[in-house]
Amino acid sequence: MFTRDEAKQVALATAQAGGRECYCLAWEFEMDLHLLVNALVQELGVKLKLVQIPREIMEKNRKAPPPFLEVAVLAAEPVYRSAPLSSSVRGAGGEGRSVDIKLTQFLLSLAEVPTKELEAIRERAIKSGFDFIDFWAIDFNWQAGKPFTHDWQDFRTRKNRSLKTISDAGYTYPAPGKYTACVKVVDTFGCDTSITVEVEV
Repeated sequence: MFTRDEAKQVALATAQAGGRECYCLAWEFEMDLHLLVNALVQELGVKLKLVQIPREIMEKNRKAPPPFLEVAVLAAEPVYRSAPLSSSVRGAGGEGRSVDIKLTQFLLSLAEVPTKELEAIRERAIKSGFDFIDFWAIDFNWQAGKPFTHDWQDFRTRKNRSLKTISDAGYTYPAPGKYTACVKVVDTFGCDTSITVEVEV
C-alpha cells in the first residue's frame, strides 16, 4: 500500500531533484490520496502520477507485458441549500443550510478492464466517465477509523439506467462547524473508489 506519508516523501525528493512530475507504481493506494496529490501540486509544484501495478504481471506464462494504467480519479464538491427556518444548522450568514454532494469528475481506472475490452472503451471512459458509475453513496459525517454509513445512495438497475450526479438528501448537520463527507463510487467493473469532501455549515 502506497501511503500519504510516502507520497509526501516522494514529492519532496522530486522537488529537491528539480523534477515536476513523478510516476508512483504500487499494488494499492491509500484512500483519499488524490486529495493529497492535488495539494502537493499547489505546495511543491510536483505532480504525482499514481499507477497501479497490474496483477497479471505475476502470471508465469504471460508472453506480453500487461498495460500499466493510472488509478481512478474521483472529484466532488458540496452543494449548499437553504434549509427550513426550524433547522438547527446556521450558516455563516445566519441562514439555515442543508447539504448535498455533487460529483464533478470521474475517470475510470482502466487497470481492472480486461485487455480485450481496453481499446474499445478507452476513449469513452475518458470522455464520459459518469457512464461507468454503477453505484455511489455518501457518508455525510464520516470519521476516520469508523465504519462507512450509507446516509444516501443511488444506483443503476436493469430497468432504470439513469443515475443522479447530485444527491438529493438535503442532509442537515446537528450543529454549525466543519465536517467531512466521504463519497464512495463503485464502477461497472466492481472497482471501489472513495474520496472525502470538506463541508462547512
